[in-house]
Order: sequence, then C-alpha cells, then structure tokens
Amino acid sequence: MIRKTTRITMALAAGGIIGGVFAGGCGGDGSDSDGLGGASPGTGGNTTIDPGPMTGPTDPCDTDDDCASPAICHPVAGVCVSTGSTCDSSGTCAAGTYCDASVGHCLPGLPGSPCEEDANCEGSSTCTGNVCACTGFELEQETVGGPLDIYFIFDRTASMGEDCEYVPGDEPPVNSKACYATYALPEYLMTTPPTDTRLAFQFMSYEDGCDGAPYATPLVPLTQLPVDSDHEIVTAIDNETFAGGSGTQIEGALIGISQFTAASETPGREMIGVLMTDGDPNGCNEDVGYLAGLIADHLAATGIRTFIIGMDGATEANLEQLAVAGGADPHDDFCGSLGAPCHYWNVGDGSGDAITSALTAIAGQAAPFPCEYDLDDIQPPNGATLDLSTLNVQLTQNGSSTVIANVPNEDACPQGSPAWYYDSASSPSAILLCDNACDLVTNAEDGATMTVVGGCDDTVVLK
Repeated sequence: MIRKTTRITMALAAGGIIGGVFAGGCGGDGSDSDGLGGASPGTGGNTTIDPGPMTGPTDPCDTDDDCASPAICHPVAGVCVSTGSTCDSSGTCAAGTYCDASVGHCLPGLPGSPCEEDANCEGSSTCTGNVCACTGFELEQETVGGPLDIYFIFDRTASMGEDCEYVPGDEPPVNSKACYATYALPEYLMTTPPTDTRLAFQFMSYEDGCDGAPYATPLVPLTQLPVDSDHEIVTAIDNETFAGGSGTQIEGALIGISQFTAASETPGREMIGVLMTDGDPNGCNEDVGYLAGLIADHLAATGIRTFIIGMDGATEANLEQLAVAGGADPHDDFCGSLGAPCHYWNVGDGSGDAITSALTAIAGQAAPFPCEYDLDDIQPPNGATLDLSTLNVQLTQNGSSTVIANVPNEDACPQGSPAWYYDSASSPSAILLCDNACDLVTNAEDGATMTVVGGCDDTVVLK
C-alpha cells in the first residue's frame, strides 16, 4: 500500500475531567488548583490553560547506566525507577507493579506498562487491552498522510531481463527484474487501501525521447488507487515485453517528470515524481551532474520533489546524487552498498516486498502523517470540562507500547527520547510531537495506535 494508516485514539480518563458526571475517579482530586482545569465546555484547549507542574517520575533514561544504582531504566516509560521483588509472573507482584520478563523483577505499572489485571497498574489506572491506562471516554480518528499525486516512470529496457505473464495471486514464474516488477507493481497498485492517492504511469524509453516530449504525457493519466486487475495500468505493465527500448533515457524521463508534475499540480494535493531504473544514463545526456541539476532546478522552482528507485545494474552513487538533488530526505532502509543514511532506494532485483516498501516509504516522506493533534478533538460529552493537568501520550504497535513524555516547549525536545509539548504554555490548543516522536509515529507499523490519555496518577514528564 502507499501509505500506512495509524489510528489515533484520544482518551480522557474519568479523573481527568471535572464537572458533570465525570468528576473524580482515575487520578487527581477534581480540583482546578493547578490551573489546567479551566477549559470551558465546547472549547477544547482554546481557553486560557496553564499546563503547570506535573507529577510522576522525572528522571529520563535510555539505559540503566543513566540511573543511579540500584534504580533501573523503566523499559516502557523511559524513566528511572526502583525494582521490586524477583518474579516470574505479574500475579506474584505487589499491587501497582507488574513482572517485567526482561529484568526478572516487578516494576511500577506506569502508563503504557503491560499488565494482566488492574492490580498491576499504579494508582487507580486500569488494565485495558493488557496496557496500564486510565479509563474514560475515547475519541478516535484515523490519521493518514495528505492527498498525494504520483507520476511514476518505469524503466522497460532490455537489461531488465526476461518478461513473464502476470497472473493475479500467483508467484513470479521467472527469476528476473522484469518479472519481479511485473508482479510487484500491479499487486501494489491493486491492494493499496482506498486513501486519497492518485498515480500516473509511463514507461522509459522511447525513440527521440531525450527532449522529454514522450514522457511529459503519461501512458495512464492520474488514477485513483487502488485499481482492479483489469485496469489499463495493470494491463500495460503485463503487456510490456522489455524487449529493447532506445536506451536508458534518464534525461528525457527527468524532463518529462518535471513538465508533467509542474503542469498537473493540484492545490491541496502533494505532487511528486518517481523514476525507477536499473541502468546508468545512456542515449541522451549522460552527465549525472547535469541530470541532477535538472531536478534540483525543478525542486527550487516548484517545490515538487523527484524520488529515485534503483535496481541491480545501476551505479548506486549516480542514483544517490540524483536522489539528493530531487529532494528526498535521508533514510536508513534499502541503501545498498552505500550504507545508511541514503536518499535513494535500492530494491535489488525487485523480488519480495522491496518495491512495495520503497514506494510506501516515498509516499510517507511526500505526504507524512500529521504530528499535531488538536485539543478540540478531545471533547468530553455532556458539556463537561477538561482537566489538562495530566496527559499521557503513547504509541502502541505489535503488542508493545512506547510512552511519549511531555516537555515544556519545543526548545526542550530531547535528542534521544520521544517527547511532546503544548503549542502554547498559557493557552494550549494542540499537542505537538517533537521531531523524534514524529519520526516514531510516521514509521509506525500498520495498525498502530496513538493514544492521548488524561487523568492518570503519574504523568511521564521529561525535565
């Protein structure tokens, strides 16, 4: 699929809400003395709210070495804590603690800690979905990247190897770059969730294509994804024989990408170009510096980025130079022999999920997940008001949770630990993720949940 979907759950615990039927409960005393309970009904965090001091462990850590012995680094909360008795199950631990198998000791059941029952959680937090959290109402929204348009040009020269027939649901019958790509691209385009992504498609290369003219018009125009197995884009890929072409016309392809993306850009949608090739420039201008200049100038003039996917046979340094010029962000995956970080994607012979992973990562860069969450989206029912004196933010994926701790402002964002802050200390209206937390959420696995929890007895705060 083109973009992963991370479900964002906004949960305010009973004790994190004052007024109406929600007074008291999970944490706090229902008072407004800390200045954070002043959000009026229906306004979220847009009224004057002072985050004020928060409670709970305050010594952040990445490893046990960051803590003063005998304290250790809590494996979920990332704060220094004291250990309890040795254990082999949470049922043998004292109230408010759980058994952590990695250390063999009972540890405090801080927000985000695994649990078997309510007794494993500190204070009046409860064990919900085997994770310690406050109970209360939840507001849930699905977060995806913004609307995205992709112009994808695919190398069809003979160096791609033997062609094969595409049969939906089967495995590639031929061990070649051409056959692997013939299977990977349709499967990718057909199984992409119905998010707001469109893709236009063209092959490289054509006769007399160095001026970009054959590439400035796609073979298949911008098409909403996903597509059916009989769609023209799938048929075009299946019918391609990879029997020749007129050389690896990277100059023409980059000119065409620049022309089409600039002319087809739609307000409110992100537009990008993607070139996938297994060769070095051949048949047109072969100066890689000149070619990089084409897309660098395009980026400077339009803000439209051009991404590069390389297959076996292409010189990696050349593709990396093009990818840097095209505006790709550095990443650590599919860097080939160049090593991480790199800016292009090396998918080898195209087998497995390499092509899908590369396109997914590119789309994630082009239209990333939002890393800002409006407090207006965290509205209690029945006209109750919000007490924002305690908020915990956590990411849960693959059965484990990572607590994203609070810091006072953007300047306090740490380098080594994920964190969040309010957009305003005096009148907060949104939760903002620090860059490292934003990266964590953006790279989350499919089905991950981002949860904002209020009213717990202990809020994880970095100081």
